[in-house]
Amino acid sequence: TGNQLTLTYTDESNLDAVNTAAATAFAVSSAGNAAISVNSVAVSGKTVTLTLSRVVTSAETVTVSYTKPTGDNVVQD
Repeated sequence: TGNQLTLTYTDESNLDAVNTAAATAFAVSSAGNAAISVNSVAVSGKTVTLTLSRVVTSAETVTVSYTKPTGDNVVQD
């Protein structure tokens, strides 16, 4: 919705909202459109919400990738 992309996980327990991955761990792209960077990451319950650098239109198809960072700050339950 707008400039936010929500990822929903199906783990039995909630995700760790304190020790989560930085925005740089996520890459969002849209073929043929302006680049999209991730400005921030918020974790609540079983969702990760990425705040993007721009609004994504309803006609766009985006691709999201995640690179696991080293250390303890990763997406985890």
